[in-house]
Amino acid sequence: MSACELCPRVCRADREAGEIGFCGVGSDLRVARIAPHMWEEPCLSGSRGAGAVFFSGCSLRCAFCQNRVLSHSAKGENISDAELLDRVLALAASGVHCIDLVTPTQFSSRLIPILEEIKNKTDLPVVWNSGGYERVETLRSLEGLVDVYLPDFKYASGELAGKYSGAPDYPEVAAEAVAEMYRQVGEFECDGEGIAKKGLILRHLVLPGGRHDSENVLRKLAASLPVGKIRLSLMSQYTPDFAEASPYRELHRRVTSFEYGYVLSVAQELGFEGFCQERSSASGRFTPEF
Repeated sequence: MSACELCPRVCRADREAGEIGFCGVGSDLRVARIAPHMWEEPCLSGSRGAGAVFFSGCSLRCAFCQNRVLSHSAKGENISDAELLDRVLALAASGVHCIDLVTPTQFSSRLIPILEEIKNKTDLPVVWNSGGYERVETLRSLEGLVDVYLPDFKYASGELAGKYSGAPDYPEVAAEAVAEMYRQVGEFECDGEGIAKKGLILRHLVLPGGRHDSENVLRKLAASLPVGKIRLSLMSQYTPDFAEASPYRELHRRVTSFEYGYVLSVAQELGFEGFCQERSSASGRFTPEF
């Protein structure tokens, strides 16, 4: 029996024998979309897009997830390792700026040999784009294969993490994960075109009513990581479009300009560099069709 322990859920499903893990997928590689993606951070999408691979399944259960058909329902198609490699290499040859692996954690062990081939056949940076809910042991198996880590850091409060994502241990787990990510890739660097070559970009989505938790997230990060050597992507794009079925009525509105401005001022006070969003980003139209 091969018990899965890739993510912090440690659900121990025998995925090789056909069992489905907490993440919602079995052992087959399952993807929903492989295509250029223009709506990542500017240092990833550039002018030609990030080469995004959207994987099905997720170890979190975020009540407001904009990719819920992938994360909650595991929508997608099963493909072989060879087909994934061929399609990623074709994407690389199309002119994208990076290989952007979106929610890949549940396939980490399967991806290692594929990433080794990708690193041998293209010099594009590989981006590990995740929810930040990662086991350090799994991340260590990726050392040398990932150039840019792009995790969320969603919550400082375990209560909120449990309520909205079903993961009350999220703050502690994510703190250990981002420390390991930084250890691996070090100081953020861009090339002459302003495209990220290596480093850590931390995403944080401001939630309605959550400005004080957001402040605590930023203060926690500033106390544990060198703010001048990483980048912060502070997102205002929360939209209730994806939380309509949620029982949490506080999520049924957009983030106000005051809430986002408050968190942005804290980020500036703490010396973070990086990216912020225009208020127009708070729309479901920026979510790809799957």
